[in-house]
Amino acid sequence: MNTTRAKTLRVLTMIWVAAFGLGLVGLILRFATGERLVGYGSYVPWGLWVALYFHGVGIAGGVFAVGALGYLRGVPGLREQLRVTLWVSAAALVTGLFAVWLDLGHPWRGYRMLTAPSFTSMMAFNSWMYGAFLVTVAAAFALASRRPGGRTPGDAAGWLAPLLMLGLVMAVAFPSQSGAFFGVVDARPYWNTALMPILFLASAVASGAAVLLLVHTFLAGEGARVGAEPLRLLRLVTIAAVVVYLALEFAEFSVAFWSPAAHGREAYQLVLAGPFWWVFWIVHLGGALVALWLLARGRSLSAVGTGAFLVALTFVTTRLNILIPGQAVSELRGLEGAFTHPRLSFHYQATWNEYLVALFLGAFGVGLVHAGLVRYGRQGSGKEVEAR
Repeated sequence: MNTTRAKTLRVLTMIWVAAFGLGLVGLILRFATGERLVGYGSYVPWGLWVALYFHGVGIAGGVFAVGALGYLRGVPGLREQLRVTLWVSAAALVTGLFAVWLDLGHPWRGYRMLTAPSFTSMMAFNSWMYGAFLVTVAAAFALASRRPGGRTPGDAAGWLAPLLMLGLVMAVAFPSQSGAFFGVVDARPYWNTALMPILFLASAVASGAAVLLLVHTFLAGEGARVGAEPLRLLRLVTIAAVVVYLALEFAEFSVAFWSPAAHGREAYQLVLAGPFWWVFWIVHLGGALVALWLLARGRSLSAVGTGAFLVALTFVTTRLNILIPGQAVSELRGLEGAFTHPRLSFHYQATWNEYLVALFLGAFGVGLVHAGLVRYGRQGSGKEVEAR
């Protein structure tokens, strides 16, 4: 390991330790005080942690879909590192479920969604799908562990290939289902759109491919080139998915502002010009443009890795910009003035406790991924085949 890479890893380790320690304080306070330190209330009951939940499960689906397809198509690097793909996907899903579990008013009763489900509820349906997906990932991981690296897709006889295809169906289904969770709410015009499941799926592919790209920049050995597989393919998928998401987003906003019969315009105005306008214009749009430039023009692993990190990080705003504005507009005119209480407000801002817990969740997810890379990753994945 060269000196620059070693110094970078030491700095990242120090940042992770600090994030984990600060986040742990927030987690302890969450359990000690319940939900008294959070910023959401009765009118806006879902906040930052729910956004992280949707982002985590989206990353899980995107990582699995891109990595499993790469394995089945015999892409060098993705073929040999199938266990890494499966591990990262499971780690993202577990982190996302941890986030939503912390958001529950009675987290210790969360198991009842599995033991006493009502399948007319999309939440119960999603819970069972997550469980089935984790079982599928575990079975595929066990089978992949028995196979020597370097086997071609034609050699993937038995149960591994069918399991991966089954997992692909679920990996595409549950990000889309998350979008449908919002899209079927007739009382919220901002959410009630046919594009919502597609937006969630595009975001999942973009962030999942970015996380997988970031992982492979760490796995790449010294002297690896960004034009080698699987880095070349993952860069292209990430760029394409980000561009597709931005195009879909433009289509959604254009209909809302240019159609005289459009509903939910007030929520769109909150996104673009509300108190948190900077989340859309600077973090989301600005971050996406900078990431696209780094991914398209970057000539080093650090540049490409930074671009991938920006996509994975800033795309959490795609969840926030859907989740919060849809709740911040009253369904009944004058409701905000009918009663007065700190918990009866349509204005939501995450508190320091929510940010600390979010910091812990990020460190927790990164720690899970790192443990898998140490145990199952093999260096050299980024220089298998030079780009033609």
